[in-house]
Order: sequence, then structure tokens, then C-alpha cells
Amino acid sequence: MFAKAVARVESLVKGTLFDCRMCGQCVLSQTGLVCPMTCPKGLRNGPCGGTLHGECEVHPDRPCVWVKIHHRTVGDQSLERPNLLPSCDASLQNTSSYLNLLSGADKVGRTPLEYLDLGNRRTTQPIQTQSKLEQRLKSGDFVKTCELRAPRGASMEKLIEQASHVQGHFDAVNATAYLNARPSLSSAVVAAKLAEMGIEAVCQSTCRDHTKTSFIAELLSNQLNGVNNTLCLTGDAYHGVPRIKQVFDMDGAIMLYEARHLREKGTIYFTGERVANAPRMFLGAAINPFTEPSNVPIRRLKQKADAGADFIQTQLIFDMQAFDQRFMSLVRQEGLHEELFILAGVPVVTSKKALEIMPRIPGAWVPEEALRRLAAASDCQAEGVQLARELVEQARQIPGIAGVHLMLFGPDHSVLPDVIESLESTSVQQPTTHFRADKSAEPTTL
Repeated sequence: MFAKAVARVESLVKGTLFDCRMCGQCVLSQTGLVCPMTCPKGLRNGPCGGTLHGECEVHPDRPCVWVKIHHRTVGDQSLERPNLLPSCDASLQNTSSYLNLLSGADKVGRTPLEYLDLGNRRTTQPIQTQSKLEQRLKSGDFVKTCELRAPRGASMEKLIEQASHVQGHFDAVNATAYLNARPSLSSAVVAAKLAEMGIEAVCQSTCRDHTKTSFIAELLSNQLNGVNNTLCLTGDAYHGVPRIKQVFDMDGAIMLYEARHLREKGTIYFTGERVANAPRMFLGAAINPFTEPSNVPIRRLKQKADAGADFIQTQLIFDMQAFDQRFMSLVRQEGLHEELFILAGVPVVTSKKALEIMPRIPGAWVPEEALRRLAAASDCQAEGVQLARELVEQARQIPGIAGVHLMLFGPDHSVLPDVIESLESTSVQQPTTHFRADKSAEPTTL
């Protein structure tokens, strides 16, 4: 009774002062007295990729909670790496943080995680996984990746047809799933099918849809099915029908940490259990280079790099010059391009219907000039492909960019090879010698 009474009083006082959500493991002292649980996704480690102009993805009329925290704690100039806060302990929900602090019950939930020692200049380290994408990146090639959507039904027929258009043209293919949080085959199932077809597959895992338990299970499935790449995403919020319960047991940085801890230590971090033949995924993450202020995405990138990311796929980029000036210049200044590979996200807009949704994509900055150009085109597909070609060539000239990731907005995947035609015609660099993933003395030539 005493604990419940204290919790009620705490809820009233802290709710009035800080909009407290009674997580039971308060971190207000670390977040500038802004409660991170007021984020609609409950994120504990920084803004999601849907943040643009400092606004919340879910409630665009409100400021992003984590941008507010950023302003209060470090300001607009600092590029220091943030702490990595653990996920909430759900068993402490609606209990008193004061009592939990006194008893030590909240210590795990409020103590920053210790970053793993991953070494320096990781892009030049010996190969760590069985990923062919890692091999291509570390060989120095400018890589090309794209994505295929998971079928809504149980048939793979359409997917196989789409895959036939990109097979042999791209270094890896993302398997996207649960678009707009609607049911489909899972990314892991689609990635397994792509691997079966001989395509280097990237499984996309989203915090919106996963608990820690189901995420580890997906990593195990990937290992079993020969899928050696996992892209760790926070995931868009969903505003439509049907209404669903979004999980967000982790954010993208914590998801990376769990996967990298398993790869490096052979144990599941959140349970401490050892796993035989632990999955050794080549790990990716996403970043929105246009989040404001400009030091926010750099700090988030540092956090994800040190949480375990090997490569980054960016949000859509329609203006490569602005991308270079606002984001990549700071990336190079901080040496982050030497710690992880950065793939520039290139939109391929091939229909007027797809063009209409561009301004509504969470976190996507679409300049008016690009919208007018595509809208005025008599052949939207041809113009969209031409624009994408130009963006690819511009990305190729930016120091620190390791490749491009094409995102198709339209139904016809056969246009994707046309976008990277100039890249395919260039000569491949001389083979580079690296050591095998088992770190034996025998070298392998890529």
C-alpha cells in the first residue's frame, strides 16, 4: 500500500511538472528534464528517422522530444557521442522511480550501456562475416543496392519476377516488409527466398514490430537460411487503419547493440545466455541526414556506429549538394566514413501517383524544384529514371560515400538496372587481400 501511495503522488507531481509517464526508471537527470517516454514511440536514445525540421513524425504540430532533449543537454554545436541508454524494464512500469532508486531496482534501466570495443578505422579491418556485401565494400567497390517488397499473400510468384529484373545488377537487395504496418510475408522469409535464388539479401528488422525475443529469433533464422545482412530500423509510426499495438521494445541503436553483442560475445545481452553458432550478421542502420539541427544526425550516427553498425543506408536524398554540405562534410570531419560504410539513398520515382505521396513520407525532404520537375514531365518514368541517374553520379563524386541504395516508387522494377547502368560499365578495382572471417592466417582474395 505504501509503494502504491508513493507512486500515485509521484505520478501527480512529476506528471504535472514533466509529463511523466511513470516508467519506473527515471532518466530525467540525463535528458535535460524532458521525459523521453513522451516520445510517441517511447524512444530512449535519440530521434527516429521521421524527424524533419525538428518536428515529431507522429504529431507534426509538436516539436520532436529528442530534439528538445538535444537542445537542453548539448546545444546545436556539440558533436559528442551520446550515451546509450538501455530499454525500459517493463516490470517497473507504473511504480515509483524514487523507491526504485533507493532499492536499486531501476539501476539496469537507467545506467548507460558500455559501448563495445570495436576498434578503429573499421572499414579497413579484416572481413568479419560471411556477407558478400561486406566483401564488396571492403574491396573498395562503389556498391549498388536496392529493395523488393514482401508479397501481401503467400505466393512468391510476383517477388520472383521482380527479383529477376535486379538479379546480377545489384550487390545486395533489401527485403522490405510490413509496409505501412500492414500484414505481409516477413522480411526474413523474403530474404531467405532471395538467398535461395543466389541474391545477396538484406533482412530488414523494425523495432515497431519486434520484441527483443523475436528479434534474436529472426537473427537465428537469418543465420540458418544463409542471410548474412540485417538492417536495424526503428520503424515508422503507423497512423492508419487497422489500429495496431506498436512494440518499440527497442530503438534502432539498442537493436544494433543486441545484434553486435551476440556477434562479438556469443551471448544474448538482455538474457546473458550463450548461443551456440551465434549469428554473425553484417549490420546496417538508417540515418536521416536532414534532421535539424545538423549536429543531431551526426551524434546519432556516432551512437549507431559504436552500438555496432557496419553500414548505413540514408533517408531519401533529392539534393546531393545539400546532403554533402549539411551532412557529409561533418561525417568526414569526424572521420565517421572510416568507421562505417555510407550508402546514399536515391529515390526512383516512376509514376505520378507515387509522386503525390513524396511529401507525406516521414522524414523525407523533397525540394519543390524536384517535385516540379517530375510533375511537369510528360513521361514521369523516364524523367524519374533520369533524375535518379543524375543523383547516383553526384553521389559517386562525394568523398566518403561507399555506394547508393535505390528506393523505387512505382511498380516496375525493370527500370532499376537502367539507373545504375553507368556504374555497371565501369571497370572493377583490382582484387584486395583480406583475411577470412575466422581470422586464420590464410588470406582470401576478393
